[in-house]
Amino acid sequence: MFTNLNELKSAVNIYDVVGKFVKMKKSSGGYSGSCPFHEEKTPSFSTKTDTNTFKCFGCGVSGNAIDFICLHQNLTFVEGVLEVAKIANFEMEYDSKEIVAPIPRLEKLSKDFIENFETKRKISNNTLLQFNVTEAIEWMPKAKAEIRVVCLNYMRDGEVVNIKFRGKNKDMKMSKGAEMIFYNIDAIKDTDDCTIVEGEFDSMSMHEAGIYNSVSVSNGAHSTKCIDNCYEYFLKKKKIVIATDNDEAGRKLREELTFRFGVDRCYYVEFPDDCKDANEVLIKYGKEELKKIVNNATQVPIEGLVSDKERRSKIYDLYDNGMPKGTPCGIRGFDEYLRFQGGQVTTITASPGSGKSEFLDFVITGLAIRHYWRFGVFSFENQPTELHDAKLAEKIIGKSFAFRKDPSNRIQKRALEVVADEIFDKFKVIETSKVDKTVDGILSKAEELVNKYGIKGLLIDPYNKLTHVFQAGTTETNYINLVMTKITDFAKKFNIHVFLVVHPTKPQMTNGEAPKKVSLYNASGSANFYNQTDNGFTLLRNRDTGIVEVFIEKVRFSEQGKEGWVSFTFDTMTRQYAFHDSKDPITNESEYETHRSALDYSNRKDIDGDGYITTDGFVEPF
Repeated sequence: MFTNLNELKSAVNIYDVVGKFVKMKKSSGGYSGSCPFHEEKTPSFSTKTDTNTFKCFGCGVSGNAIDFICLHQNLTFVEGVLEVAKIANFEMEYDSKEIVAPIPRLEKLSKDFIENFETKRKISNNTLLQFNVTEAIEWMPKAKAEIRVVCLNYMRDGEVVNIKFRGKNKDMKMSKGAEMIFYNIDAIKDTDDCTIVEGEFDSMSMHEAGIYNSVSVSNGAHSTKCIDNCYEYFLKKKKIVIATDNDEAGRKLREELTFRFGVDRCYYVEFPDDCKDANEVLIKYGKEELKKIVNNATQVPIEGLVSDKERRSKIYDLYDNGMPKGTPCGIRGFDEYLRFQGGQVTTITASPGSGKSEFLDFVITGLAIRHYWRFGVFSFENQPTELHDAKLAEKIIGKSFAFRKDPSNRIQKRALEVVADEIFDKFKVIETSKVDKTVDGILSKAEELVNKYGIKGLLIDPYNKLTHVFQAGTTETNYINLVMTKITDFAKKFNIHVFLVVHPTKPQMTNGEAPKKVSLYNASGSANFYNQTDNGFTLLRNRDTGIVEVFIEKVRFSEQGKEGWVSFTFDTMTRQYAFHDSKDPITNESEYETHRSALDYSNRKDIDGDGYITTDGFVEPF
């Protein structure tokens, strides 16, 4: 048989084959035209160049180039392969080994074998006769001797094509040089549907349950030859039920079968957790339960398709509760303009020295301490790690980490010991020098953090320090569009919030002066940073006055905030932000009171009267 069939499927262009017989027009993602398999007034037949497949949405026929040519020209599978290869100018390679017809072993089963099948496998003698199960004396590889074995005869058109010899303890072999086909293939010759299992006894078990159109692959989970050799039997099947073993190898075989036969017509059987395969279900639960499980097979879901159940739940939730309002970070003044929701991206930019990373640390510590958000931190500029940890401690405690000018305002060592536990728990810092710094590498590592630690937020600071790999002919604008799409898709997939810091482009000088404020449109490289982000803000810091202005330039959903600006004073000693013209602490009092009792510091009381831990166990800001 063919040894490079998969290469042919990849090499051939579906349009080159279909276009020889069907008049097609270019459409989104491929070509469309009138279906050649049924009469129709409105064209419903299309090809997809990305998947190299065809489908008619009128009659439901679908498949690849080989499927099309076989159906349209009434060819066998082998003839179809050769015809497609001719069209594609592709040279097919053949297995040089001569196919050998095995000598039939037709000795009837002994009484001992029959009783063993009936008692241990729950497979009756009538089924054994139906499947032409026989026995013989055969040399076996495990036993290294001639022993009496069961002969599982692979029949096609009533003739023995191959034989699997099976002894004790799974001592098995197949006829040397014989053709690999599906077991019980004659049972599905003229059926509209079929069931595929992973073993001969599973096919017999299906027969016992009244499911007579069941076939088994020839070599367990490692079967591919039998698919190639029997492909034509499945061309016109409207429904293919896949009931492979309930283990990793079985799931991989299921994926291979789905790939080969098409997701449109494949259905999956899910066996109980305590049953590996169909025969175990028959043994433990009986015929009726096995039949029920197979009849309840579910169609393979289209990746990315939202189920009706999920949509119903979400629309009812929206009706009852409205849009989520997002999570406040606890910064008075800022919370009314922007709150944060999982599945979104917030982009931050500012002129150098404006303190965008500093302010962002203030935001994420509020989310971490007040709402138990864990963060994955990829910070290229906050290095080394302990220096960033020190900055986070300052944001939480409200005192200086270093002596600076006022040693009396320094964080107490005992307070630091308590807060350090929170910092290590809430912020999972990745050493950027030790990871793949491409966007794919960063997101891959972030996925590990989601799975292991359940992070709710991801900080990438800044985008400009990532390793950027441009494909030939790709513009920077298109590249940034691709990067932002990957980041936004990641946020939605894992329902986390991504904070993306982007340095601005070099500002245009006006009368020899640079503009004081930059916008999201000034983010380095492309306006896609603005277009694709959900939220965005910029900062402007006056070092003479200590005033920091935060401009909220984009909020996708009004329920989470609004565009506007808010002004703060920045204390260089404590690294804290407070409302401009206000001496009140930055913390939003209402949010503070709401969440103070939720934090678990019950085992940590006053530390030498320094005021850091109160008797109710809550961490008080200084």
